[in-house]
Amino acid sequence: MPKVNIYVPDALYDELRRTELPISSIAQQAFRDALDARANADWIAAARARAPRTSHLVDTTALMDEVRGEFGA
Repeated sequence: MPKVNIYVPDALYDELRRTELPISSIAQQAFRDALDARANADWIAAARARAPRTSHLVDTTALMDEVRGEFGA
């Protein structure tokens, strides 16, 4: 597994060391979360760039009201 150097402010490092949190695990999860967020943003951008599948407009407010009525919400 490659090693990576990251820099954090001294106060943050001191706080992390006092709490004895697993810094490497936390950093790895933060990297995964950032990559997932990027992939999600890319997917949304691609979905918005696609041509519409229909020209029919959907009244989402009326549709949600109908669903709420069916479920008694």
